[in-house]
Amino acid sequence: MKWNEPITLTVRILSPIVIGTGEKCNTLGFVVDGRKVLVVDERRFLSALSEHQQQRFLRWLEPLAGNLAHIRQRIQQARDNQQLRQQLQQQRRETENQLSLERFLRESLQMPQPVNWLRSQKAVRYEVVAVRAPDRYEGFAFCLKTPDHRPYIPGSELKGAIRTAVLTKMLNGNANLLRQLAQNLQPNMTKGQLNALWQETEWMLLRRNQNDKDAHNDLFRGIAISDSEPLPTDALCIYAAKRLNMSRDVTVFVEAIAPECETSVTLSVARPDRWLREIGLTNKAGWLDWTKLAQALYEHANAVLDFIARKFPQVREKAQWLKEQNKPDEPLVCLGWGQGFLSVTMTEPLLRRHSDAYETLRQAMAQAISQYGRTKQNNFPKTIWAALDRNGQPYDLFGWVKLVRG
Repeated sequence: MKWNEPITLTVRILSPIVIGTGEKCNTLGFVVDGRKVLVVDERRFLSALSEHQQQRFLRWLEPLAGNLAHIRQRIQQARDNQQLRQQLQQQRRETENQLSLERFLRESLQMPQPVNWLRSQKAVRYEVVAVRAPDRYEGFAFCLKTPDHRPYIPGSELKGAIRTAVLTKMLNGNANLLRQLAQNLQPNMTKGQLNALWQETEWMLLRRNQNDKDAHNDLFRGIAISDSEPLPTDALCIYAAKRLNMSRDVTVFVEAIAPECETSVTLSVARPDRWLREIGLTNKAGWLDWTKLAQALYEHANAVLDFIARKFPQVREKAQWLKEQNKPDEPLVCLGWGQGFLSVTMTEPLLRRHSDAYETLRQAMAQAISQYGRTKQNNFPKTIWAALDRNGQPYDLFGWVKLVRG
């Protein structure tokens, strides 16, 4: 396989980007100093304590952690006993409130300024600004970073988003396949059957046929994207976030790459020569071109942002502003956590052209996947994650970047 000259794409961050690691930093791992959150280096913290202080720390921590584990086990055992579960949840919250490193340093070690002591002992990994500081035991979810705490965007994340946009455009342009997909949807499909249907549709569009399981025969084998250049640590920010249009007001905290930063990636596209003939995809050679990929991203972003603006008035102004930034040669793409259902699936053509089949899809998902169990007709997707301002009001969307060819 031979490759064309690589293309440099500047990635401009337009809204907070959360590409998580699956790990969290709880109140034993950070302290707050005004609008800054100090992430503690556990090894250096323990080394800075005297032997007596270390023993004191363990005597403080072990009973609280053991009690919390016991309460969580009892919550699981309570199952449908709502009254008991409520009592146990209250006990859990009270115990978690005591599990605070700052509280230990202030109350047990009588330190009036724990943040100053941690800094003086070089026991801080890094510091990050917070729009709202985490205020509960769960703390915040970590963003993907290099070992020296510099956030970056993995190339696989961007390649996956491009793939979704291309699939959506292909499906929009293939009325017969779209109609076939609509006809194949049934309200009583299992999760496995739904996954198989989407997989077969994807293979039909990007491989020889719907039964081709060999990734070697995939069109996107000819597209490679590097990880982004790492951004400085001060590009990070902690945001409070919640799902819009939910009856339960649940707030979580996430570490993200802040807007108004930029980085770059390298896009490489293979030449459409022998390898493409060997896998029988010469009719799709036109997709091995940045201009066409950018057009697919542009159209997909417009469709998603139009839906968000209609559906979620709380963030309509931001969605409309983002759409104004979207250009065919400088497209927007949504990445990472909190993108929303339409951003990460190729379902938008069904929503627009086959509303009955889209409703059938919702019914099947409600039956097969618990998180969609309470969705309702003409109200799907019901929710999306939004970033909150200091007053707890939604003001921003997650995940949007602009790609500019260098």
